[in-house]
Amino acid sequence: MPVCNEVPYTPLRWCSYMHSPKYRLLKNMDKNDFTINSDVHSTLPKMEKKHIVIVGTNFAGYTAAIELKELVGDNHRVTVVANTHQFLFFPSLIWFPFGLRDEKDITFDVRPIYTRHHINFIEAQVTHFDLDKNQIFTKDGQTIGYDYVIIATGPKVDTEYIPGLKENSYSIVGLPPAMRTREGWNKFLADPGPVVIGSAPGAGCFGAAYEFLFNVRYQIAKHHLKKQAPLTYVTAEPFLAHFGINGFGNAQKMCEWMFNMYHINAHLNTAITEVRPDGVVLDNGDVLPSKFTMIMPRFLGVDAVRNTPNLANANGFIEVDDSYAHPKYPNVYAAGVAVDVKPPAPTEIPCAVPKTGWPSEQMAKTAVKNIVADIKGLPKIHQSFGDMAAYCIMDTGNMGMMIVGDHMLSPREHQFIIPGPEAHWAKIAFEKYFLYSRRHGHV
Repeated sequence: MPVCNEVPYTPLRWCSYMHSPKYRLLKNMDKNDFTINSDVHSTLPKMEKKHIVIVGTNFAGYTAAIELKELVGDNHRVTVVANTHQFLFFPSLIWFPFGLRDEKDITFDVRPIYTRHHINFIEAQVTHFDLDKNQIFTKDGQTIGYDYVIIATGPKVDTEYIPGLKENSYSIVGLPPAMRTREGWNKFLADPGPVVIGSAPGAGCFGAAYEFLFNVRYQIAKHHLKKQAPLTYVTAEPFLAHFGINGFGNAQKMCEWMFNMYHINAHLNTAITEVRPDGVVLDNGDVLPSKFTMIMPRFLGVDAVRNTPNLANANGFIEVDDSYAHPKYPNVYAAGVAVDVKPPAPTEIPCAVPKTGWPSEQMAKTAVKNIVADIKGLPKIHQSFGDMAAYCIMDTGNMGMMIVGDHMLSPREHQFIIPGPEAHWAKIAFEKYFLYSRRHGHV
């Protein structure tokens, strides 16, 4: 059950996955099918040099760029277009407001890495695509042609659909919002009061909300403010630990136990209709007083995708098949949050599916392999979102839970949750490992 601000891997994943038949198959595919050996290059027909463009450069985009270049080498051109040269490790933003992380700790510049890998990087904001002419247009007037494109643009955070959400709620979705949340938290410590954490209708980052909730609980206890700062959680989920995926193992019981132990009040299956400076208004008319409010908003597709006819659905998410190719434009692929993933079951109040680091990277790798397969006339591989393995670590301040399952969505044959302080330290350890490896150009 990976969630928005959770790590996309666990150490257990590397132990199990790297020894799995699927991993060996993909590695053999990389070596035998996708890479042209120099000794036999002269015996193969010369292929037309293709230009593959990746739009976006965080989990999905960065993974796609490095993975693609490793597979095609200099046989084809790889270009990344993104509105920033900064990679941000989103899972660590749950700690940022409390001063436990700074910008330099969880970001790095992708440009020198792309240069070393002979990947062209264009820092520009994409405005729209022409899918019939295979062109990308940027705000500064550039027109970029492509043979294949991977759209990994991430989300547009919608803070306008609920009155007061933008002005009166803090956020941990992105570095600037997290900086503002740090300022708000410091003000709160000087003048504490009730706290409301939650997820708005249509949100999909429930895990981030839970992680932040429990980290706030830990910080409140640490500052001896439990009596002054009662905690309330508000969510569209029909039950605790629904996560937008209809639950995971015994996570519901564990969350219920933690809520009781920490005296956290929960409003389930509840829509937020307004966020005020001093409280949160619910769909039944109740007003929850709050001195500090953090509500996870819903995501939409970015404007560049929404501005392109026939590319996405009404919410701006791109419909793809299990190869991550667009059904109408087979040279257009998508990965990460940009992909449309249907909820596994309807809920009374809309709940979106979490498309986080781990599944984003898997989508990107599948898309890359299928582009290369298409170029070389090889069979494609298929992996649905629901069939991916689930791995995440949920931090609760000084404790946590390691969550592992053989499928992202039910039915699952194997799923388990390991609680304890080891999970907290495992998340920190993985953060260090992940950033070290990506800063050195490994995926």
